Amino acid sequence: MRGFRTIVSTWHNADIMREDLSDRKHSRIRSAIIVLLLLALLSFHVADSGAGKASEADAPVLRADHHMHVASAELCRLVGECLPSNHPPAVFAADAIRALDQAHVSKGVILSCAYLYGLPSLHLKPREIAALTRRENEFTAAQVAQYPTRLVGFLSVNPLQDSAIEEIRSWQGSRQLIGLKLHFTASAVDMRNTAERRQLAKVIAVAAAETIPIVIHLGGGKFNADDAELFIRDVLPSARESWVQIAHAGGGWSPESGNNLAVLRAFADHIVRGDTATRHVLFDLAYVPAPDETAQAAAVLAEQMRRIGMGRFLFGSDFNVLTPQEEIRNLRKLGLTNTEWQTLRKNCAPWAC
Repeated sequence: MRGFRTIVSTWHNADIMREDLSDRKHSRIRSAIIVLLLLALLSFHVADSGAGKASEADAPVLRADHHMHVASAELCRLVGECLPSNHPPAVFAADAIRALDQAHVSKGVILSCAYLYGLPSLHLKPREIAALTRRENEFTAAQVAQYPTRLVGFLSVNPLQDSAIEEIRSWQGSRQLIGLKLHFTASAVDMRNTAERRQLAKVIAVAAAETIPIVIHLGGGKFNADDAELFIRDVLPSARESWVQIAHAGGGWSPESGNNLAVLRAFADHIVRGDTATRHVLFDLAYVPAPDETAQAAAVLAEQMRRIGMGRFLFGSDFNVLTPQEEIRNLRKLGLTNTEWQTLRKNCAPWAC
């Protein structure tokens, strides 16, 4: 505005000058003034446009990605799904930082993939699982330590392994791994098995004794609303005052089973009636809605999110399955209002921001 007023003033002065000049002389001067004015306008436009673009590019779109992974070359040799651009294939903290920067996301929460060594399909012995789990958690901690202002990490275990509790306690007081990740599907948890529910509660209670946050991948496959009810009733209370982040908004990776929505609805029912067991429950939106989800299914999912309240939902990408940039585009399917999107953009778990 200041530049515009200056140009207007210059033009007014030129009109005064015109009264005292001959027509020929006035024509030359007027032409020169017009050229100068056009150049001034152009410079102001370029300056203003450049400032706007720089501001937009520098501003973070989201405060944190709450669901990211790194993976050692050792793990990648067994399970794959790692970045082939790395030699040998692996996923490093530098890859996560690059993905965060491309999407203008400020921070990332790195969830260890150590639980994958407990996959039944690998047929590893308990002693091997314990040793490999420790090495993968150490790898994750070392990666996170490279970017202390951008990344925080969570250790992970297979909760059904006898070594799980010892592994959790070994990281007490760590500055790099400040939370716990559990993956019930990969760990072959049967929620309908009473003994396994008790073991889950015991493992979660150990983490809760340190009041560390816990991320839990519940769903996927046959896990349904009945299983969610068993979890909320028998396992979740053992978390006590610890925050519990339910991965993928309660579901797994694919909407094919139709259980994802049912699981989220089960949580919504408990939350709206004020169940104290759910008072510290949050949900991340990693891989939600699924890329192949229909617009109609996504809209129904958004309804349950509104029942729960947008303040409980956290952005997550499930990097390196999806990048933060891809997940931001994916979230558009939910049809969130501008206010809801701004709430999601600002939401950040206390351990991340």
